[in-house]
Amino acid sequence: MQKNLLVLTLFLCSLLVNLSYAQEMAVTGKVSEEGGGEVAGVNVVVKGTNRGTTTNDKGEFSIQAEKGKVLIFSFIGYNSKEVTINASILDVSLTPEATALNEVVVTALGIKKEKKALGYAVSEIKGEELTVARTPNMANSLAGKVAGLNITGTATGPAGSTRITLRGNGSISGNNQPLIVVDGIPINNENLGQAGMWGGADQGDGISSLNPDEIENISVLKGATAAALYGSRASNGAILVTTKGGKMEKGIGLEVNSNYLAEDLLIKEFKDYQYEYGMGNNGLKPTTVNEALTSNSWGTRLDGSNVIQFDGVSRPYSAQRDNLSKFYQIGSTFTNSVAFSGAAATSTYRFSMNNMDNKGVMPNNTLHRNNFALNVNSNLGKKLSILTNIKYVYEKTKNRPRLSDSPGNANYAIYSLASSMDVETFRDTKYDAAGNEKVWSDNVYVTNPYFAAYDFQNNDQKNRVIGAIEPKFDILDWLFVKGRIGIDYFNYRYRAIEPYGTAYKVLGSYTSNQREFMERNMDLMLGIDKKFGDKFGFNLLLGGNQMRNVNRLTNLGGNNFNIPFFYDISNIDPAARTSSENYIERRINSLYGSGEFSFNNYLFVTATARNDWFSTLASGYNSILYPSVGASFVVSEAIQMPAAINYFKVRSSWAQAGGATDPYKLLLTYALSGAHNGAPLAQINNTEIPNSLLQPLTSTTFEAGLEARLFNNRLSADIAYYSRKTTNDIVNATVSYTSGYNAAVFNVGEISNKGIELLLNFEALRKNSFTWNASFNMAYNKSEVINLYNDLQTLRVDENRTRTAYVHQDVGLPYSQVKGFDFKRDDQGRVVYDAQGYPLQGNLMSYGSGVSPWTLGFTNSFRYKGVGLSFLVDGKFGGKIFSGTNALGYRRGNLEETLPGRDGGLIGEGVNENGEANTVRVEAQPYYDRIANNIATPFVYSSDFIKLRQVIIDYAIPSKYLGSKSPFKAISVSLTGRNLWIIHKKTPNIDPESNYNNSNAQGLEFYSAPPTRSMGVNLNLKF
Repeated sequence: MQKNLLVLTLFLCSLLVNLSYAQEMAVTGKVSEEGGGEVAGVNVVVKGTNRGTTTNDKGEFSIQAEKGKVLIFSFIGYNSKEVTINASILDVSLTPEATALNEVVVTALGIKKEKKALGYAVSEIKGEELTVARTPNMANSLAGKVAGLNITGTATGPAGSTRITLRGNGSISGNNQPLIVVDGIPINNENLGQAGMWGGADQGDGISSLNPDEIENISVLKGATAAALYGSRASNGAILVTTKGGKMEKGIGLEVNSNYLAEDLLIKEFKDYQYEYGMGNNGLKPTTVNEALTSNSWGTRLDGSNVIQFDGVSRPYSAQRDNLSKFYQIGSTFTNSVAFSGAAATSTYRFSMNNMDNKGVMPNNTLHRNNFALNVNSNLGKKLSILTNIKYVYEKTKNRPRLSDSPGNANYAIYSLASSMDVETFRDTKYDAAGNEKVWSDNVYVTNPYFAAYDFQNNDQKNRVIGAIEPKFDILDWLFVKGRIGIDYFNYRYRAIEPYGTAYKVLGSYTSNQREFMERNMDLMLGIDKKFGDKFGFNLLLGGNQMRNVNRLTNLGGNNFNIPFFYDISNIDPAARTSSENYIERRINSLYGSGEFSFNNYLFVTATARNDWFSTLASGYNSILYPSVGASFVVSEAIQMPAAINYFKVRSSWAQAGGATDPYKLLLTYALSGAHNGAPLAQINNTEIPNSLLQPLTSTTFEAGLEARLFNNRLSADIAYYSRKTTNDIVNATVSYTSGYNAAVFNVGEISNKGIELLLNFEALRKNSFTWNASFNMAYNKSEVINLYNDLQTLRVDENRTRTAYVHQDVGLPYSQVKGFDFKRDDQGRVVYDAQGYPLQGNLMSYGSGVSPWTLGFTNSFRYKGVGLSFLVDGKFGGKIFSGTNALGYRRGNLEETLPGRDGGLIGEGVNENGEANTVRVEAQPYYDRIANNIATPFVYSSDFIKLRQVIIDYAIPSKYLGSKSPFKAISVSLTGRNLWIIHKKTPNIDPESNYNNSNAQGLEFYSAPPTRSMGVNLNLKF
């Protein structure tokens, strides 16, 4: 009996086990491309589990799963697909991403629309493109990836700012950068400080604070048409950053990403310097300490003999070719991020933390950044939802490099050293017996590079909060009301110390700035999305915005420390202290609306309008309406097209936008300045003559384009033409200094930008497990300054420290003209020399624009099974740049071009002032010195370049190798490199992208930080 009971029990247990396993079955099938062949390497995962596999070379797969479960099919270059298991054999077709006809993109105000409905160009960049081959400033990762997007990083190191322009520059004196919007909230992207003619340091911008690991995608709205709903603030376009949120899935998802980058000099040796002659003057070696106080290379031929130097020590008179690699160090960036995501019954959430530690190639230069982000999306019932986003950023930067002029600029000294000077000599001899900077040249303003790097202080820290809350209530299925309150707040503290004992300022100086910024945006929107029958659709958005922007600035400073080496404001001589406080506020109130009509899902007509009221303009002049209209016609869905054409769309749009001015430009403002006999003294605070009748500038844009996908979606093209004209531009026109002002403010500027953009995507090869995809983008922008002020034909906006080269805005010429003094020439173009045999200075001439009109990017991506290789080549063409570094290298005898005439002098080719051939022989040093000090022409170059901008090798471990019991959902590893090779350039010794600031005056270079390349590894783990 007991034996029978045991047998029965075993039978029942076996039956239960079999019943439980009977729910699972082997699911097999094949994955192919829609309209094409099989796809190998596709990840196949049972949704909500770690169980997965990949397709083989024939696109086949096999996996154990329960009937009714969902399989997720995903592969790079294709849209993911979810399939419910209803049979043991499944054949699945994937659609390439580029061919998704119902592709949805994020547009103005965070509105998601089908791309085919848009009457203007929008480009999207996925977040993963920014995280693998990353840069400390996320904006630099966009270079070469979007047609019409011009990215120019400042030559200052990892903490520097980036100049971003879309479709040219639309204002002479105003802001030309696009509006940056993060999760629907406009953020401040101002440069917090930058170098100019007399030096300084770049203090970064706003977009650099963003964490690329947190970015889902970026939408680039290229013109006023695309960004019309943002009104005046987006007259230069907009860049919309959408961050990641939680997803409805089981359990808590964990993602860990670690990235390490090593950074080294891209140019390690001055290829165009001369190493035949050494330190000295007039063809002689130094024989005394006083003679050795020079950075000139006008000595005799290098012979290896011992020659006295500035510290009284004799060293070999030999070429020093590796000063760059000796002084600059290997930089590094180590980034770690962790993100948790999940879902509750009615909510999804995502929380992330990021830590970045950067060590620059400049000694003693570091950047530390922490990012925290929280995204919660809650459904409180069937009709009410609330989305909450909050981000906190902490940044601390040490020893931001000084740029341009020599004081405190280590780069200046390194690029200026005589050819026989070893930079390491300066490391051990930077102090004299009193602990002050040891003078090493005849110019005390050229700072010892190690003293500049380790004794000067140029530090700052910033705390930033970006937050928003968005409640949405669905009144009906087709009617909703939505609100949004967003805040961008930061507190920025900056301190700069010129140390006690500095050669050019022995008692030192102290500068401290604190800036507190807050911008609040409040929106209220009513939306309608209604279908009328099968063919007609209509959606409407009505809303209002209130923006309040407040800056509080406190500045402390002064010269002359009383106690040596004690760096505090209390130690500054009270008579030499300065202080100021500023409160700056502006507001914009707005009403806006957008309506879209669609017919049969192939014809779309959209109209928008926004009216802004500005607090910075006078009543009666402070209101302006910005309209726009656009149309899109998907021809391929309306009529039968040839078989080779899979998709064809034409689009066109027109819009107006504009912008106001900074606060307090209408009337005179006053400030207290000291006292006399106990009574306060007041002064006029303006440096510009105010204008109480200022009006908003107006930017009018027309755009037309077409999109096509051909040959079974293997080739896609997007072509656009645009015309943009700015009128009533607010211009600061130069006036006589005897007026007591530097400029006067007028509404007179007029600028034109016209251009074309091309984007091509091509699937070059897809065979078995191998794919090759290529993408090419190109843009050309023709700019012209049409009008300045009355009869004013030219306006100087910047000047190089050499005082021979400038940037002007000239009527009838492209934006940002690089100008300088040419040689004096006769009617035949021959150089004219004076009676002593030296070339004469001629007229100021235009060399061309400092902004390259042509840009291009070319990306190739290869993949074999789980291994991928991609590279990006980009370039710019048609621009000019003046190199002050080379001009002073010429004067000091460092350049190869100064070799002729060293032995016996030289006779300049040209004529004298009587028109006769010049026959006067002159010594080389004063000849080249005269040219460098008076003439710009030899140092103006084409800024054309082609660069190998990015290379990525990646490997994603197939799901089948992770196993069903593994805690990992996905593991991928990548090897990356950025700025690896300058394939082509025409600028000796410098990078053609070496602008020292991101202002409207582009095209001037002067002793900036050297260009770098980076290589590293990225590891991504998903649990």
